[in-house]
Formats: sequence, C-alpha cells, structure tokens
Amino acid sequence: MEENSQYILSSLDNALSILNLFFDREELTAAEAAKLLHISRTAAFRLLVTLESKGYVTKTDGGYRLGIKIFSLGQLAQSRMVLTKLIHPYLAAISERTGETAHLAVMDGPYNIVFIDKCLGNLYLKMDTVLGYRRWAHQTATGKVMLAWNSEDFIRDYVKNAVMEKLTPTSIITAEGLAAELGKIRELGWACDNEESEIGLTCYAMPVFGPDGKPIAAISSSGPTTRMVMNRDRYLAALQNATRQINERT
Repeated sequence: MEENSQYILSSLDNALSILNLFFDREELTAAEAAKLLHISRTAAFRLLVTLESKGYVTKTDGGYRLGIKIFSLGQLAQSRMVLTKLIHPYLAAISERTGETAHLAVMDGPYNIVFIDKCLGNLYLKMDTVLGYRRWAHQTATGKVMLAWNSEDFIRDYVKNAVMEKLTPTSIITAEGLAAELGKIRELGWACDNEESEIGLTCYAMPVFGPDGKPIAAISSSGPTTRMVMNRDRYLAALQNATRQINERT
C-alpha cells in the first residue's frame, strides 16, 4: 500500500472511508464522519452530499444512511460471482474441446459488454482478453448475441447512444446494419465477430438465459480467423452443448 500511496486521491480515499464507517453504523452525520476521519466538517459534508447525488447514501432527518446504489452494486457483485462459479466448468470444457480461448461476458449497464471470466486455449496464437475489459456491445459477438434477444425498446435506446466507429473494414457502423445483424443472429441462434473489432480475430458466441427468458450472459470461443472459420461447426457444437446445459440450470 505504501509504495502506491503517491497515486492515491485523498478526496476519493476520504469518500470511501466514509462508506466504510457504515459497517459499524446504520446512520451517520457529517460531524461524526469528520471526527472519526479527522477531516473538517465542511469536507465531510461535501463528501456526503456528493455520495448522495450518486445514490450511494441517502439523506435522513438525523443524517445519512447507505443508499440503494450500494445494495445494487452488492447484488451485482454477488450475482457475477455466482454466475462465474456456475459457468466456469463449461468454459473449461469448451476450451479443452476446441483448444481456443473461451469467455464469459455480461452487460455492464445498457451499452457495454464486460468480460468476467475466461479459460485460455492451448493452441498456438491464442486470444487472452484482460478480465474487466469493456467494449460497446455491438463490437463483440457476446454483446451482439445479448442485444439480439433484448427488447426493441432496449435496442432502440442502444442505437441512439452507442458510438459506431469503424475499427476494421467489417465493423458495424449503422443502425440498419446492426438491425440486420441482430435479425440474422436470432435466426441462427449464435453470433459471430467477423474481424469487426480486430483484423485476424474471429469469435463465436451464444446466449445464456435467465428464468425470465432474457439474456443474462454470453459465452464465446475466440481465436485466429483462419482456425475459427476452418473449425466453425465443431466450435459452435461445443458452445451449443455448453449453453444447453447452462440454460437447463438457470
């Protein structure tokens, strides 16, 4: 910790320290926070007001309590850990069967996809995505397959806010292009990142559905384009087998 102390933002450190105080207190005033953290009352008040504006604490007659955003983050973290524990063995099976890297991804908000687990392939030239890596959903096979089974309102909102940039010659850059792609995905039951994010890289993905029939995650197999295209049917069969078993358990 000491070797990284020069990079710590004092204001953020104080804000997080205030949140930590709620481990022992149901309610907290600015004066109490100032005394416990050895900061000025004005600084404590401003930090609490900032946290309130973002939903992390809520104002009461006597002070402040934890807000609904904290609960939501906790639920999200818990659900992702449960999801990762449930699905990891299937990623391992896909990777072992194909030799390619298998990923688990979820939506991070309404517009981005984030990779939360992976099993590296054992073949030469493998894809190794950093966990926590985020992209616009339409730029990935996992993101597209989750968009495909979302509502029309959800997709309209996505198109309105997403940045559709041309990363490669095959990138999707129009609402019409995305609509056509999502229709194709629904028809086939799987999505393909056809070098849309990076030349030389292809990815196949299939959705994982929750009890309500909506996509909660996606799993994928990714690797060099030549190898992926050559083995497409075999890799899709591995994904289909895994998603069928996962969807029976969710």
